[in-house]
Amino acid sequence: MALFGIDTSGVATPALSVQAAPLIGGPPKFWGRYFNGTSSNTYQYETSENAVLHQLGIPVLCLARQMKFVGDPAHAAAHARRNMQGVVDAFGAQYLVSSNLSPILYLDLEPESKNAAYILDQQYYAIWSATIVAGLQTPQGPIRFRPAVYLNQGDSRTSWLRINDACAAGAACVGVFPARYIRQNPDDKASPPPPSSALTWNDHDRMPSPNPITHGHANANIPVIAWQYYGDYPKHWPPGHHDPVHDEPIGGDIDFDMVNPAHENLVLSGLVPPPAAAP
Repeated sequence: MALFGIDTSGVATPALSVQAAPLIGGPPKFWGRYFNGTSSNTYQYETSENAVLHQLGIPVLCLARQMKFVGDPAHAAAHARRNMQGVVDAFGAQYLVSSNLSPILYLDLEPESKNAAYILDQQYYAIWSATIVAGLQTPQGPIRFRPAVYLNQGDSRTSWLRINDACAAGAACVGVFPARYIRQNPDDKASPPPPSSALTWNDHDRMPSPNPITHGHANANIPVIAWQYYGDYPKHWPPGHHDPVHDEPIGGDIDFDMVNPAHENLVLSGLVPPPAAAP
C-alpha cells in the first residue's frame, strides 16, 4: 500500500491532520514543511510544531525554500548552509546526531512561466547540492544531509534539464518530487482530490517534462520518488463567482503527496521524527 502525506505553508495542527485523513486513508505518514534557516523568511517550520507532530506520530519532510534566488550561484552555498541550519535549529543537533538521521532536503522550484527568477541555474544546483552532501559540522558531531528536488512536472522544463546536466557532471540528487494536480471533477477547480484508494503509481505519468530529455542534454536517470497531486485543499468558490474557466476558487493550506512505492524506504529514511519539545 502506497504512503500518503501532506505539506503545508502554515504550522502543523491536529485539525489539519484530521481534515486530511479521510482523503488519504488515515493520518498523514509525513508532513512537509519549509526550512530556510533564517528568521526573516516566512513559511518556516516552527519549534512549537515538534510537540504537535511528536504527539501525532508524524515525521517531517524537509523543504528548502528560496524560490526566486535559484538563478544566482553566488549564494548557493550560503543558501544550503541556511537550509541545513534551519533543520538543526528546529530539531537540535544532539537529537539529529544521536538519532543518526540523514535528512533529505528538497529544493523547492516553482513554475517557470510565473517568474523567470524561478529558473534554476545549473551551477547553483551543483554548488547547493555539494554543500548539502558535505553536511554540517556541529559541536555534537557531523550531521549528514541529502539533496533532492521538488518541481512542477510540466512547468520546470529548463530547470529539469539543468538538474540532469548537473548530475551527469557529478552533482548529487537522490530523487525528484514533481507536482501535477488532479481532482475528482476535472471541470470544477474547487473539486477535491481523489481518495487515496483510487490512486495508483505510474512512473511514466509522474516523470517531469521534457520526457524524453531534450537532445543535447544528459539523462541522469534521476528517480521520481514522490508526487504532489493536489494543492491548497479545501477549495471553495466565493459567493457570486461567474466564470468557472477564468475565476479561481479560494483555497486552504493542505497539499497532498504520494510516495513512489519503489522508493518508500528512501523517502522514509530522509524524514525527521520530531522530538517531544523544542531543542
